[in-house]
Amino acid sequence: MKIKFIFLLIWLIFMALKNDAQNSWGSVKGAICDVQRNPLPGATVTLNSLKDTTSKQILAADKNGLFRFDHLSPGFYSLRVTHIGFAGYHDDYLNISVNNPDLTLPVIIMRPAGGDQLKEVVVTAKKPLIEQKIDRTIVNVDAMITAAGGNALDALSKSPGVIVDANDNISLDGKSNVLVLIDDKPTYLSGQDLATYLRSLPAGTLDKLELISNPPARYDASGGAVINVILKKNHAAGFNGGINIGYNQGVYGRSNDALNINYRTLSFNLFSNLSYSFDQNYSKETFSRYFYNPDGSLNSAALQNSYYKYKANGWSGRLGMDFFIGPKTTLGFMLTGNTRPKTDLLNYANSQFNGIMQLDSVGRGLTSGKYQAQNEGLNLNMLHKFDGSGTQLTADLDYVHFYSYGDQSSPIDVYFADGSPSTGQQYRFLLPSDINIYSGKADFGHPFAGKGEFDAGIKSSYVTTDNQLDWFTGDGAGFVPYYSKSNHFRYAENINAAYVNLKKEWRRWGVQAGLRVENTNAAGRQFSNPAIPDSSFTKNYTHVFPSAYLSYKLDTMGNNTLVLSYNERIRRPGYQQLNPFLFYHDQYTYTSGNPNLVPYFNQYFELKYSYKQYIGITAGYNTGNNESQSLTQASGDVLITRPYNFINNRTYALIPYFSFDPARWWTSRINAVLLYILNNGSADGVVINQKTNVHEIEISNELQLGHDWSAEVDGFFPGKQTFGQSQGDKAGYNISGGLRKSILNGQGSISMNVNDIFNSLNFGSQTIGINQLSAFSTRQTDTRRIGAAFTYRFGKAVNARKRNTSGSAEDEKGRMD
Repeated sequence: MKIKFIFLLIWLIFMALKNDAQNSWGSVKGAICDVQRNPLPGATVTLNSLKDTTSKQILAADKNGLFRFDHLSPGFYSLRVTHIGFAGYHDDYLNISVNNPDLTLPVIIMRPAGGDQLKEVVVTAKKPLIEQKIDRTIVNVDAMITAAGGNALDALSKSPGVIVDANDNISLDGKSNVLVLIDDKPTYLSGQDLATYLRSLPAGTLDKLELISNPPARYDASGGAVINVILKKNHAAGFNGGINIGYNQGVYGRSNDALNINYRTLSFNLFSNLSYSFDQNYSKETFSRYFYNPDGSLNSAALQNSYYKYKANGWSGRLGMDFFIGPKTTLGFMLTGNTRPKTDLLNYANSQFNGIMQLDSVGRGLTSGKYQAQNEGLNLNMLHKFDGSGTQLTADLDYVHFYSYGDQSSPIDVYFADGSPSTGQQYRFLLPSDINIYSGKADFGHPFAGKGEFDAGIKSSYVTTDNQLDWFTGDGAGFVPYYSKSNHFRYAENINAAYVNLKKEWRRWGVQAGLRVENTNAAGRQFSNPAIPDSSFTKNYTHVFPSAYLSYKLDTMGNNTLVLSYNERIRRPGYQQLNPFLFYHDQYTYTSGNPNLVPYFNQYFELKYSYKQYIGITAGYNTGNNESQSLTQASGDVLITRPYNFINNRTYALIPYFSFDPARWWTSRINAVLLYILNNGSADGVVINQKTNVHEIEISNELQLGHDWSAEVDGFFPGKQTFGQSQGDKAGYNISGGLRKSILNGQGSISMNVNDIFNSLNFGSQTIGINQLSAFSTRQTDTRRIGAAFTYRFGKAVNARKRNTSGSAEDEKGRMD
């Protein structure tokens, strides 16, 4: 009922604002371009009232050649347009009446003065790769040469402070519980599901990445840090777009291609993109497990080699439109869709040894699977600006549907040491999954005098998940259900939230304080089968999340700044983490969810010093109790990994950032994440008492090699990664480089890049804390790759259709897409 009420409320706001917009004052708007239909920004536009000759308004056309005059009384007007190097333009008979209050003029074509064609002057500005803001770091993806032709996960892994580990978990500045947004909207995915989705988005669809390590109250409280992935959307008038084609080759080939199209007039903006990704990869892993008797002597050992390969085709699409129904109001919708069929194959061989390391048996098996994953979504949005001061209201309604289906088969054959057959086994797994998400939110912002701002908002979401895992065993004649390991789990979660945020700046001091309240209502049910009883649970809780920021400029120019910040965040279990399913990987390895998981809270303190764009040094402290971490336990010779709430964590962080120019053509950046982590806790007989240092160092060099050539050389040095039971004993590193050539008068480019030149991004680790067991593993994957990419931007301004409905492209500049 709460969701329906919010949907109805926002719909009523839509209609009320639409009617208000239709009764606005009269206006004159238009666009100015040259004979080649290129916009003419900065053209001087003068509007005179013929009734009152003392009434005159003058403005300059914006960067897209657009102009608009508002609050005009009925009557006749004259319009004059001038621009250096062009003949003047005038129209003396513009009539604004009660029946025709809003005039949309045809595109005004300015011709060269004296009839002579001026020589073309091209002014280009290179977007910086990294922009440091007071509350976030911005990565401009198009400027990242080494990510050209890759996907969104590749671009994230090359961003400062971001680590994507061997299991595709994403962390930012040492914070592992990262909330990933797409265009300010939650993905509602985590772990492998999120990584799979990001791999299906070519980097060519990305505009920029916003990395927010200490987010304010307007963001969902879930996640210690926020990464906002902004997709491309052109704001230029007329028909515009771009094409990105990329291919890279390692052991296997991959391609990532995207087409972005935008058509903008004074009345509407139509945008779309279509992307295709072909992804395939492999991993070679070794596992060594040694089982001991209570007296410390060796009981048995299992050594395993495995080779895993997957292949996936991904299609993604987006279609949306913004309607500028008034000078202050915009209504919009957006449709999204994604599909990703996938196949994979795991081959493995196990060698079982006795206590004196004599071969006892050999097992050979495989797991092959076919999968289909798809999602579709609908977004309705609204923006209304109440006045010219910046007071505005935004609202969004969203529906997202995820569906996936997997079919796996896994035969195993075991042989004696002499090679004669011992036993055989066959499994089959069916994995259907269905997720529905309904969400509505509204945000209000009001600036006030003296560099102050008040923000408030509400949000409600309702999520249902339906996951099933059906086990079957082969009995020679076919497959029969294995009920004791099969499962059917449904989960529903409703979160209602509200927030307020106040911000104020003085000459040197600045303060921001926010408060967010979230109420969570959750229910889960595990359905019965002939071997498992029916069970269910409910969880209801409400929590307040404060945030505060205090800034001080150490000099009058504001070049040296200190920012002290604090916030509290929540980590809710991922939907798949709550599933009690026992997922089969190989003969000795299983994973499972845990329906008894509860959310936990973290407190973050940060002090940051910055000097312009050149230096940033952040000292942080994070504390959290009863955190959930994956715990690996032995059941005979099988290792089962499932999450538990048991870790008390204290993390101390030092995050320095330096940017400098050794030469006019060379920009170098160094970013590091240095962590000292204290973890302790126990669960089911496993005790963790860990003190560890973790570091990551990233070095990026941008080189401008002449007018049309640029290059990039990057180094990534993550060190030994140690978290929970996983203790790194081998560190890898990644050296990458890229070269780009601008072509087609700056509208296109060709790039070449090499990732992991020395094939050195390989890791080794030890699983600790398991009684009477030592376990070691190594992993190598397809990280050394050479790639090529082609990009081309096209566009041409066109005549705007004359409409009596009011609208303004200029008012849309501040809209967050």
